[in-house]
Amino acid sequence: MIFALRSSFCSAGRSYYAISGPTRRKMKQRGAYLRAGMRVGLLGGSFDPAHAGHVRVTLEALRRFGLDRVWWLVSPGNPLKPRGPAPLEQRMAGARAIMQHPKVHVSDFEAQAGTRYTADTVLRLRKIHPGVRFVWLMGADNLVQFSQWDNWQQIMRSVPVGVLARPGDRISARTSVAARVFRHARLPAQASRLLPNAQAPAWCFVNMPMVDLSSSAIRAARHSGTGAQSAGTHENSTCGTANGGVNSGT
Repeated sequence: MIFALRSSFCSAGRSYYAISGPTRRKMKQRGAYLRAGMRVGLLGGSFDPAHAGHVRVTLEALRRFGLDRVWWLVSPGNPLKPRGPAPLEQRMAGARAIMQHPKVHVSDFEAQAGTRYTADTVLRLRKIHPGVRFVWLMGADNLVQFSQWDNWQQIMRSVPVGVLARPGDRISARTSVAARVFRHARLPAQASRLLPNAQAPAWCFVNMPMVDLSSSAIRAARHSGTGAQSAGTHENSTCGTANGGVNSGT
């Protein structure tokens, strides 16, 4: 279902997609309903396909950063990749099937808003929901290449950034260009729940164990005819976006 985007504000300071009736109530239940003061994590990527690792990261982000909501921003596609992802509708359906949580909303916001880069997506969301405290979520592997994203410093100065690290990426992430440039803005892990209320630039690096599953491994298993459970040895590009900030890194 495609619906028009606009900002809607009522006396209670609430804002949400401008749709009506039963659909709006359903969206509230799925975590789409936002109001001023809410702390909302943004997890962007292609989700091709969505898997248990994405769910784990999302649940950890809700807990570690004290978030009220997490939005999965399913990208329409990445023109920088030689092979495109599965159709958006298919990826959206798969994401909704695996991530059923009242505080999580699976969104095609970028397709509706026409944004291609993370910096533009964040800017548009902040304009639509000016009272919401957004946090950009990413995996430590994406922090390593974050300095190659389009307008990456603008992203850092626009919203706090929550980095969730699997064991193999911790050292390289902590010594990355982005980590060095914004070392003064890093919050200690024990203060992670303060991140949504922090003034950007602010970022926090938290460690977490990861499940042995990845989108790329699942796709490879499908093509080879093996089962997804045997595919891969660790999670790959768990969250956040890569490829110059084009929102299709998962």
